[in-house]
Amino acid sequence: MFKTLLLGAVLTTAANAQEQEDQEQKEQTEQAEQKEQTAESQTEEPLTYQESVVVTATGFAEKLIDSPVLVTSIAAEELARSPALVIDDTLRRVPGFSLFRRSSSLFSHPTTQGVSLRGIGPSGASRTLVLWNGLPLNDPFGNWVYWNRLPMSSIEQVEVARGATSQLYGSSALAGTIQLVPRPVQDRTFDARLQYGNRGTYDADIFASDQVGDLSWIASGRVFDTDGYIPVRERDRGTVDVPAKTQFQTFLGRLEYRDFHVGVNLYDEERSNGTPSQVNNSHIYLVDTGYDADRWSFNFYGQKQQLASSFSRILPGRNREIPFGESIFPSVGLGSSFSMRTDRGIQWGIDWRYVSWDPDEEVDNDERTQNFFGAFLQYTFAFKEEFELLVGGRFDLWQNAATKGTFNPRLGLTYSGLDNATVRASIYRGFRAPSLNELYRPFRVGNILTAPNNSLNEEYLWGVEGGVDLYPSRDVLVRLNAFYNLFQDPIANVTLCTEPSALPLCVDLSPGAIQRQRQNLGSATIVGFEAAVSYPLPKDWSLRASYLFSNAKNNDTDRRLPQAAKNQGNFGLGYEGPFPFAIPFFGRYEGPLQFTMDVRMVGDSFEDDLNQIVLAAFAVLDLSVRLPVTPRLKIYLAIENVFDEEYAVRADPLEILGTPRMVHGGIELRLLN
Repeated sequence: MFKTLLLGAVLTTAANAQEQEDQEQKEQTEQAEQKEQTAESQTEEPLTYQESVVVTATGFAEKLIDSPVLVTSIAAEELARSPALVIDDTLRRVPGFSLFRRSSSLFSHPTTQGVSLRGIGPSGASRTLVLWNGLPLNDPFGNWVYWNRLPMSSIEQVEVARGATSQLYGSSALAGTIQLVPRPVQDRTFDARLQYGNRGTYDADIFASDQVGDLSWIASGRVFDTDGYIPVRERDRGTVDVPAKTQFQTFLGRLEYRDFHVGVNLYDEERSNGTPSQVNNSHIYLVDTGYDADRWSFNFYGQKQQLASSFSRILPGRNREIPFGESIFPSVGLGSSFSMRTDRGIQWGIDWRYVSWDPDEEVDNDERTQNFFGAFLQYTFAFKEEFELLVGGRFDLWQNAATKGTFNPRLGLTYSGLDNATVRASIYRGFRAPSLNELYRPFRVGNILTAPNNSLNEEYLWGVEGGVDLYPSRDVLVRLNAFYNLFQDPIANVTLCTEPSALPLCVDLSPGAIQRQRQNLGSATIVGFEAAVSYPLPKDWSLRASYLFSNAKNNDTDRRLPQAAKNQGNFGLGYEGPFPFAIPFFGRYEGPLQFTMDVRMVGDSFEDDLNQIVLAAFAVLDLSVRLPVTPRLKIYLAIENVFDEEYAVRADPLEILGTPRMVHGGIELRLLN
């Protein structure tokens, strides 16, 4: 840059020699100042989390601490250092994040992988929208999430925006939005992570990319397999109990030419869910394309998927099961969006989604499809320098047997006039339309039968929250936030009867069986607060802690919402410092040793809406160590659930256990770049 400026000065014709001399002297002064600034930036530490940029909550890039929406950001390096094998287990360090049954996606049925935030009505149908580069990852038929359909190596950052964001994203963003930000294209890159662990676990995750002129590409894939574990305590097991195990393969490809792109995502998984007859497999094929200019973008995607699942009834003694056959749920999802933004803080856009399914049995055509259409407008502007106001709203139409409309606004305010602090407040409305799965598909888990309900209405939420971010230095961040949510017409699995009765839905119940139905309840209130702190310790150590209190109650019965713990917390300890020792076969390398410890604590909750079956509180400890052997090779070891804690994730009333101790390790390679 400086040589260019100097050459330009030499070639410039000046009318006056004195002016030319003055101009050259000015340029030399600017060069010296720029060199000094460059030298300072080279010695300056990398940007911290509080200086990181997020886009999910408001739709435009802004600093984490300036957002009117509470956002947590997890960078790629933090994901790599996490002891967890899958991304949803890493996200549990975010206050209030949980899957429906507080279990890992590795060993839970796909229909239970809906994500919950702040205890806002945990359900298999996610009340949080999950995006990949702007594309919805929620299953179009059932609204659950396949968390492993993207290779871990393809993710650059994860952003978790808590509080309804339906003013931008419409249905499913009732409790918030999670965005998986893709890793950008890099020249001549080939990275691989290969690992092996106990319980017959192996994992290979690969990322490659390159660019030539205006053309660039990405290819990433992952192959995973584990023999799993038996999810029933040894004293309760019978001959029908076998390991719950998982295998999956995924591929992600993307081709870019200037502002145009086309991508593909392929996913295949097979699971055994703890007995010989309870198995499922899933296949997903997605193609997307679009054009992303500076101020506007257009995208389109098409997805075809199929879930094949079988259930059974376990007889007393657990020595025999009665299969109920296999149910196959093929479906197709389509979607497109157009959005535009101006340099004056105005954003607007429209989008459309369509889903259809092909059930085994004959049903009306209206029960096979859903259409969603939405339009949003949002305006962000600053006044009096210290204040920034966000005003936004979105109108949605959703249709299956009938067409219904809904409007969801948001008002947010941030104040940055204090030294080293930002204050935020928001009021909002969010909604979720019932999925085709909830409207029309019955299912059975163990001895619990749940019937659909084609009369379900949308569920919606009004919320208000406020908080403060404190950052006395660039390495310290303290976040405090309180919230109040009034949840109207929540869709829940309501217990109808526990024995044969005169009720039409219960006449075929066998002894010990429980009958439930999906219904809109009256209302629920979720009140709580959350806190998080990141703090550096002496000698290359760092501390991270978070806590959530969420009191989620049914207003009609005063009972707590099922699967919603009042208390959740996470404590993390990290070290990144020198390891100046010789390593056998590799010699001496003074690269940093990375150590990570995570302690996850979850309070007790209830399995059922009657609050009769308690899921006890638990805490688990995870550890990981990464060691750079050479600049292109790292070795690592991780242990999840170090003390092999037994904790229940489901009870019917027999308790089904969460993930036991998992030990895995391997290598990370950077072969190019």
